[in-house]
Amino acid sequence: MKNFLASLQLQKDNPTLLLAQFRALSSQIPILYVLLIINALAVAITHLKSAPLWLSLYIPVTLSVVCVFRLCWWEIRGKEDVTAERAYRLMRLTISGAGILAVAFGSWAIALYQYGDASQQGQIAYFLVVTGISCIFCLMHLPMAAALTTVITFSAMVATFLFSGNPVFVATAISGLFLILPFLRVINSYFQNFVGLVQLTEELKQKQAEAEELNLVNSRNALHDQLTGLANRRSFFLSLEKRLQKDPSSPPVLGILDLDGFKPVNDVFGHAAGDLVLKETARRFVALVGEEGIVSRLGGDEFGIIFPCSMTRQAIADLGQALCAAVRDPFEIPDGSVRVFGSCGIVYPDIGTYTAEDLYEKADFALYQVKSKRSSGVEFFSAEHEKILTQRHLIELELQANDFAKELKLDYQPIVELRSGRVVAYEALARWDSARFGRISPDAFIPAAERTAVIGRMTRILFAKALEALAIIPRHLRLSFNLSARDICDHETSMALLAMITRSGIDPKRIEFEITETALLSDFDTADQVISMLRAAGISIALDDFGTGYSSLSHIHRLGFDKLKIDKSFVMNFDRDARCMNITRSVANLCQNLGIASVAEGVESEAIAEGLKAMGVRLAQGYHFSRPLPLELAIDYAARCEAAASARNSLSA
Repeated sequence: MKNFLASLQLQKDNPTLLLAQFRALSSQIPILYVLLIINALAVAITHLKSAPLWLSLYIPVTLSVVCVFRLCWWEIRGKEDVTAERAYRLMRLTISGAGILAVAFGSWAIALYQYGDASQQGQIAYFLVVTGISCIFCLMHLPMAAALTTVITFSAMVATFLFSGNPVFVATAISGLFLILPFLRVINSYFQNFVGLVQLTEELKQKQAEAEELNLVNSRNALHDQLTGLANRRSFFLSLEKRLQKDPSSPPVLGILDLDGFKPVNDVFGHAAGDLVLKETARRFVALVGEEGIVSRLGGDEFGIIFPCSMTRQAIADLGQALCAAVRDPFEIPDGSVRVFGSCGIVYPDIGTYTAEDLYEKADFALYQVKSKRSSGVEFFSAEHEKILTQRHLIELELQANDFAKELKLDYQPIVELRSGRVVAYEALARWDSARFGRISPDAFIPAAERTAVIGRMTRILFAKALEALAIIPRHLRLSFNLSARDICDHETSMALLAMITRSGIDPKRIEFEITETALLSDFDTADQVISMLRAAGISIALDDFGTGYSSLSHIHRLGFDKLKIDKSFVMNFDRDARCMNITRSVANLCQNLGIASVAEGVESEAIAEGLKAMGVRLAQGYHFSRPLPLELAIDYAARCEAAASARNSLSA
């Protein structure tokens, strides 16, 4: 019983339930008062002639006036928003009021019962039972009030009819007595279902709020870089498109920046240090660009800038230089400080029609031009760049549309042993004589082949020609073949090359694959796996253009290169620049210490050749010895060098 009564109490510590109860009562209690008023006045009218006026008229009218007053109050004030605390107070008053009204109407009905005939007494029974039950159902959302009304109403009915002497009324009283407990159980059950419904509704609202919050977070994340807080790539292009749609005749000025030397920060100090550099870079860029421009992180160490529309070309150039200068200042990390450099490509478009992709491609191409010069700084997209970019598109279309296999060929540049003067190998260099465009530089069509994903096919075509050449050239000569960054990071291509070697019957030891430092940086782990597989087959691996990228000594040690090729940018200035001479000497000493061969590229004079030989550089290639030649001429050149070397040996003997 105690638990039952406790379940009917107002739950002061549950504000959600209190407010739900109050809102439900606000719509039900006015109905309760309407029922009371109508039924009470109906009973009063039928008893006007049979009962004293004070009992048949004054009391029911007074009670009805009280009900009208409460009805108006609930209609007006019950619709207002209330706090949980006020709802609690009002419902406590409602419980008391329900008890008082139940006692008042019950006492009035009992007092009126002794007047009138059997029909009028039956009306009293109807009033107590039917009206009472109706009012109980109107109070179901306030179970204590409903239970109190039930007990009072049925008690009044039982007390009135049990001793009436009328068998029908006695039976009614007895049945009413047994109905009290079921009604209380119904009230409790209904209320517990109501509580469960309120809880379920609240849980659904909470889940909906959580889903909306998650959607908001996802939407925010979809447009912002989580590391730096800047707009991300998607947001960057949306902003570009929005500005282009707003004023197509005045496209925005766009800049693309990236950090030179950032990857070594990650490799040496870890990604946490790299993240600190990126966040600080973002802060510096935002401080310089201001609120009128947009700074975005496009991915990795690449940032996009939409410059304020009010800036002149010179002001934009100055801001671009300031952005590059900003990243040259040291970045503080837990292990000390690091330095990086910035490169920036800017497109300052003329009046015309552009898409967001057009602007990005032009700015990115200007950035590429800066980086290809191996210098940091700012470069604007120019008419000359437009010409190169147009040619690049045409080449890409040509690669995708035509069968270029019959137009590809190889030239062979001799690699000479400096001490003996003998040719020991050739480097196979790709050539494309297009029927439409004529001779296309490898610097143009190799990157285009990588961008259009035909590089794997092109590599297999050229390597087949290289294997045919190996079958012809003297067996003591080796052939060096260049692999692109995509090739060295593609297991399918490497397996295809090994299968081609097996079918050709060529000794794998006569083959050397050259890879660049850029290839290592793109996917070192995959490159490591492919290189290990190729070396296991007996193929030599050379690191091309050494000194121009960011390869670390640990990479050289781990990958076990057979040769390092000293980049021609150092060799060609060997006799004019002390720094180039020192770098070349350092690489030569490194190779001697590691027990691997060094190859100097770009040797163009006897003096450079002699200087390299004195430093201990073993092999060289360049115009001083020979330009790249067709196969027959390359074989003839090797034969002449062999004859000359033999003649020198004979004379010295």
